[in-house]
Amino acid sequence: MLDTEFVAGVLEGIEGTIEELIRRVDSSDLRDRLAGLQDETAAVRRSFEETVCVRSGGEPAGLEGAR
Repeated sequence: MLDTEFVAGVLEGIEGTIEELIRRVDSSDLRDRLAGLQDETAAVRRSFEETVCVRSGGEPAGLEGAR
């Protein structure tokens, strides 16, 4: 099983990468699609953190920058 903080960190990194792409892309259609992907990635990260939190009975495993 992967380390919880590692998984949360990877997902957060993906969110940041998508955010950077959104800033650099000219096409509004592509920006909108990337924003949707970023939202989905954040939702997966939060769901993962909540699942781990419930299983461990502690705080969410995520790192700073929760959305």
